[in-house]
Amino acid sequence: MNYLIREANIEDAENVIEYIKIVSDETDFLISDSSERNFTVKKEKEFLQNIQNSILEKMFLYEIENKIVGICSIEGVNKIRIKHRVDLAITVLKNYWGNKIGEKLMDYAIGYCKSNSIKKIELTVRIDNERALKLYKKFGFEIEGEIKKFFYFGGNYYNCYFMGLLL
Repeated sequence: MNYLIREANIEDAENVIEYIKIVSDETDFLISDSSERNFTVKKEKEFLQNIQNSILEKMFLYEIENKIVGICSIEGVNKIRIKHRVDLAITVLKNYWGNKIGEKLMDYAIGYCKSNSIKKIELTVRIDNERALKLYKKFGFEIEGEIKKFFYFGGNYYNCYFMGLLL
């Protein structure tokens, strides 16, 4: 399967919005579904334009035949005391689960961080998201803490792990 991993740019705005709407409804592990996503093409273009020159904020697209099937984003804060850290988020369309897309995106993001002097990658993950936990542990992420009642969904609260990877 031929694929391409690349940074998102302003021309990707509509496709990114469509992808996020789809992936948001495919799993209960994300913080919201599509009904809470209030994207406009204009806002997405502005966001993508703003991150073009940023080191600490990037969106990496995994494409198969020009279709976005996975996204990995990093976001950091450009303050001297904490700009060595970024938060990571990763999603893959359900029809493509099991094809190592998450691994390839994770490897790409880690490589980017290392080459840009980022020293730590952090993330949160629901403690019952076994597929994601397996991926993160494979890349060396460690559980640094547990956040109680982080998610509320379907009448139930779910805890999350706070995980980190030192580079």
